[in-house]
Amino acid sequence: MRWVDAWNELYEIIGTRFDADCLLPDGSVVSVEECQGWLQEPIYAGYELKVKEGQVLGKSGVVVSRWKD
Repeated sequence: MRWVDAWNELYEIIGTRFDADCLLPDGSVVSVEECQGWLQEPIYAGYELKVKEGQVLGKSGVVVSRWKD
């Protein structure tokens, strides 16, 4: 998944809820804006990404996973 695709997935999940949190693979919780910036880096490093809806700090948010093929 390219980072633009990942951004699209992110926005499909959050809709207009810009206060949603994003859980990154290292366990850190960041804002949507920080998540956008983070999504670019692993793509350029050769990782595949999955962006999905999930529970973050007890509320609906975004969970990101990454892996290399």
